[in-house]
Amino acid sequence: MRRSASVLIAALLLLVVAATPAGALLTGVDVASYQHPGGAPIDWVKVRAAGHSYALVKATEGTTYTNPYFVDDWTGAGAAGLYRGAYHYARPALPYSTALDQARYFVSKAGSMTGRLDIGAVLDLEEKGRLTRTQLATWTRTWLAEVTRLTGRPPMIYTGYYFWKDAVGNPTDIGSTYRLWLASYPDDPNSTTFRPLVPAGWSNWTFWQYRSDGTVPGIGWRVDMNRFCCDLAALAALAGGGSGAGAPFGSLDAVSTSSGTVTLSGWAVDPDTVDPIDVHVYIDGRWGGATRADVERPDVDAALSGFFGPDHGFRVSLPVSAGLHEVCAYAIDSTAGTNPQLGCRTVVVPSEDPFGNLEVALSVYGFNYLKGWALDPSADTPISVTAYLYSFSLGTWATVPMTADLDRPDVGAAYGHGSAHGYVHQAPRRGVGAQFACVVGTNIGDGSNAFVGCALF
Repeated sequence: MRRSASVLIAALLLLVVAATPAGALLTGVDVASYQHPGGAPIDWVKVRAAGHSYALVKATEGTTYTNPYFVDDWTGAGAAGLYRGAYHYARPALPYSTALDQARYFVSKAGSMTGRLDIGAVLDLEEKGRLTRTQLATWTRTWLAEVTRLTGRPPMIYTGYYFWKDAVGNPTDIGSTYRLWLASYPDDPNSTTFRPLVPAGWSNWTFWQYRSDGTVPGIGWRVDMNRFCCDLAALAALAGGGSGAGAPFGSLDAVSTSSGTVTLSGWAVDPDTVDPIDVHVYIDGRWGGATRADVERPDVDAALSGFFGPDHGFRVSLPVSAGLHEVCAYAIDSTAGTNPQLGCRTVVVPSEDPFGNLEVALSVYGFNYLKGWALDPSADTPISVTAYLYSFSLGTWATVPMTADLDRPDVGAAYGHGSAHGYVHQAPRRGVGAQFACVVGTNIGDGSNAFVGCALF
């Protein structure tokens, strides 16, 4: 929705709702599978002929349910000339990533909702799961922000005054960005004086669901009835959303490393197109490389119900130096819009140099004692190590060659290069007082000799 339209409607809300009798407000329906008894279709032409201006259609629930009548109702309402919106029934849960999952599932079924008659998306918030107020408010913000990102327009919230207060905790920041579809049922649904309580954060409602037992020609079951705050011009201003459907989305599923290499895999989809898009990789905040998300991913295709096709996976290997790195992937918008981050991982890239640990360095009862392990990642065979010992009282070094071939099942289990990698050194102490030791592993493949541990004792 265009921001100017949002501001206009916000400015008109109090004036129009206060001045216009409820009976004169634009009416519409919201429907789900319940309005199809025995699979009967809805005659949307009759709905519009009965004087209604819009329909809000249930699309999804959680991440597993799609209303089997959504496509027909969405198409039929539009064909009849009704403004239309799509809603998602929320199943809040921890972790907060479930909000992202549900938002993406909803958009995969409802699409971008940017057509001429489309008034956008709605979060139907009626359950709190096992979330606290703070958690539910955060979950709600997460869903709303993700749908905004994916569709390019802010959705609406369906809730009630007491649910918002008791379950969500009356956060006041949400209402400044997202319009309200309020559920409130007067004893007399035809009252022209009843004013529903409005939750904290909103000055008034945009849509008001005022009864759940209405009868409408063309609909074969009782149906929820709604009123719109303003006039037809304001309703039309809500509709449409520009030519772009929104930013890409996807996942950085895995990052693995090998000597001098980091490999990323995942998927990315742009709601504006069914074609593959580019993915850019940054390593430690600097350019790393690019790839095309065109690898077949049947699992992604199935999860998005074939909406975008299967060719949206990616896998790319890039050169990188040994050590600790942050690797991030970004989906590149096909329309030069926002390029969202798919994810980041912190990884350790191994080298071909030997590595290990000097675990124990003691000087007791006149003896020096060293214990540790060392291996070369290029081979499973034991390697040579050299201990360099310095006596502070003598001011001289001693060199002790060893072979790291003692059985260390723990090292074998941790690193997968066999278990014959332990070493132990015991010899009379040189001089008196403090000693210093460093152990160097001897390289046997690509790479260089490397320190595997030092200690002052």
